[in-house]
Amino acid sequence: MTNDDLRRLVSVQQWLYAEARLLDERRYDLWRDLLADDVRYRLPARAYVAQADCKDFSTWGVDREIGGAGSLALIDDDAEGLKARIGRLQTGMAWAETPPSMTRRQVSNVQILDVSDDGTLSVVSNLFLAKSRADERVLLTAERRDRLAPVGDGYRLKDRYVVIDDVVLASSNLSTIF
Repeated sequence: MTNDDLRRLVSVQQWLYAEARLLDERRYDLWRDLLADDVRYRLPARAYVAQADCKDFSTWGVDREIGGAGSLALIDDDAEGLKARIGRLQTGMAWAETPPSMTRRQVSNVQILDVSDDGTLSVVSNLFLAKSRADERVLLTAERRDRLAPVGDGYRLKDRYVVIDDVVLASSNLSTIF
């Protein structure tokens, strides 16, 4: 790893940590500033796949457990959808978040998989999310596949694809931003 690669990795890690802090503090207004105008935010459904159905384990991967192109995603928002989601959370009228959930995000295993010609980064990270609301406490883990576009000395989130490590969600709602 070169010094430039290491600098880039640290800057991405710091960006992801700052993003997690904004979300934990429910600063959705500031989090929205981290989004690209053409952002896409997706959370696909996941299913159990029998290993007996696999003929070649060299091709096995998490993507086998995610629905195909025709599957209905749990969340599939563009910039307007995220703006509406954030707006609803900030009204105090979103019943699923009244009172608001207390959350703590831990981001780890950050890797830069690719840098495109325009400088956009393909980044993968793990997320541990603890969510507590009223008498409900839920622990969620996920892999996040992000595309980050460089802007000035920071980044803008262009795409987030969240692969939750659950088929049946223990949470009573999906109002949390991953």
